[in-house]
Amino acid sequence: MIIVIAVLGGLAAVKYFPPRLSGLVPPPLYVNLTNVSAQGDRLTISLNVSKCLIKPDAITVLLLLNDKVVEEASLSSPSCGANNLTVYLSPYLVGRYAAIEVNATLGGRGYVLAYFVRLIEAPEVFRFVNVSFVNGTPLVAVYYDFPYTFNLSVLELQDINSNNSYLILYNCNSTRPIHAEAGEGYLLVPLRCNYVSIQGMTPGAVYSLRGAIDVTYYTPYGNFSYEVGLIDSSQG
Repeated sequence: MIIVIAVLGGLAAVKYFPPRLSGLVPPPLYVNLTNVSAQGDRLTISLNVSKCLIKPDAITVLLLLNDKVVEEASLSSPSCGANNLTVYLSPYLVGRYAAIEVNATLGGRGYVLAYFVRLIEAPEVFRFVNVSFVNGTPLVAVYYDFPYTFNLSVLELQDINSNNSYLILYNCNSTRPIHAEAGEGYLLVPLRCNYVSIQGMTPGAVYSLRGAIDVTYYTPYGNFSYEVGLIDSSQG
């Protein structure tokens, strides 16, 4: 490149050599968030660490809502590859978008490696399965998949034979709350009903169960209660 400049008494040509551009310093490692999954009352965060120019001493994951830390987990001596960290599934996280911040400790100093936003999902399922009778007492089987320990009550259940529109049970409530641990399973809930008529039950018929469920669940953040609105289930 030739630059012409003015000097005393005339013009002079000067050759200009631009400075050599030095390469950008690559980050010591890369982190990718591969999965966020809930099982019971635990949330597993799966990370993949790659291109480890320097192996970190530890990795810390922060889960934030509105820039406030809700949960935190650390992993010492993480591998260059797949890593899993587990935190408690805070009820404040379920059904909301949370920021997931990944930090690393390198040589005694902390660095922010990555920042992700994910929807935190967990199963919260309740479904009526069928009605049976034991010594004349009606019991409703309830399927559940729920992340916390809970007590369950059935409210205003009715059972109709869909084949002949015959009312079997009406205005049934559980006689007491039923306790269950976090996870998936079935509960048999004894009922007290205003109306019971088993004469309308026929072999092979399809029955329609309608009612509500009241749930009280227990977490380190406190106890929570809510009512699962109208549940309408059909079963043969």
